[in-house]
Amino acid sequence: MVIMIRKRKIKALTAVLAMTALITACGNQEYLKDINAGDYVTLGNYMGIEAQAEAPAVDDSMVDLYLEYYILASYTTTEEVTGRAVQEGDVVNIDFVGYHDGEAFDGGTGEGYDLTIGSGQFIDGFEDGLIGANVGDTVSLDLTFPDPYTNNTDLSGEPVVFEVTVNSISEQKQPELTDEFVQSLGIEGCSTEQELRDYLYNYFYESAVQTYDSTIEQSIQDTVMAGCTFKEPPKEMVARIRQSIEDSLTAQAQSLDMTLTEYVQSYYGLDEDGFEEQLDSQALESTQLYIMYQAIADIEGLNPTDEELQEEIDYRVEAYGYESEEDFRESTDVEVLREYLMRQNVVAFLKENADITTIDDTQE
Repeated sequence: MVIMIRKRKIKALTAVLAMTALITACGNQEYLKDINAGDYVTLGNYMGIEAQAEAPAVDDSMVDLYLEYYILASYTTTEEVTGRAVQEGDVVNIDFVGYHDGEAFDGGTGEGYDLTIGSGQFIDGFEDGLIGANVGDTVSLDLTFPDPYTNNTDLSGEPVVFEVTVNSISEQKQPELTDEFVQSLGIEGCSTEQELRDYLYNYFYESAVQTYDSTIEQSIQDTVMAGCTFKEPPKEMVARIRQSIEDSLTAQAQSLDMTLTEYVQSYYGLDEDGFEEQLDSQALESTQLYIMYQAIADIEGLNPTDEELQEEIDYRVEAYGYESEEDFRESTDVEVLREYLMRQNVVAFLKENADITTIDDTQE
């Protein structure tokens, strides 16, 4: 089973950088190994940095809501019923014609339309007016359009009559959350309702822990960076990181069948010029960030060893299904991987030496 969480727009391009896939190097690029990071940054204090975040927590209602609106809803079926009138929650198949001043108006006609009673798809009174009708009945509904009515301003506040014929009535059948149903889902380790609830709780808790960690790390990073003084970084390094960000965004756009321009307009609200300006700004900031981390790594002895790098390569070869280490190295910029490991080492060091406060809402 794939857990689906509501999509959220990314707020800053730096978040994309953190997830950027490792790409093959090309051209004359400059890496952290090629410079003395201390020549480009004067570090401020980075020990004992204060940071705080709310303790990871999961409300039990999150599990209940997910079960109802994602799992059970996904297995809900619709079955046609006979011998009774329309009720709240039914799906009715209808034909309808809307009249304004005795004339059918544009957009007011439909045939074979499936409408869930109570969904609020139609104007006030339409769905309620069908409750109690039987299959084959034609109901006349005297209604008034809301004012304003943006879909057709000519109808704003106007009285209309809908003639509606009920073709069929169906009801939605949601499965019961039984052990048998849980077993049919095929989730490893989940054969009872309680095991499924525990599985979902753990998933949400892990997500909450990730949010907690990210909040602490971001706070520490921002504080340390604010205390630094930077010189202009190498242009080639900025260009490399800029291209990495752009490539990642392009891949995300393609995964959604969108162009890069369409993607940044939809998710960031930026036109082409605004995006280029933002991309330049984020590339510079990200370059400075990595230079800062490298300077700390040099002082504190946190650069990854060749053994650590090889261990990470071995892990990725197996985890991502590469046929060989050679295939991995051909598709991956190993120097970028080394920089990633360096950053991880520094982040862990800063957290270990920070003054972290965890806010627990359950305690007064």
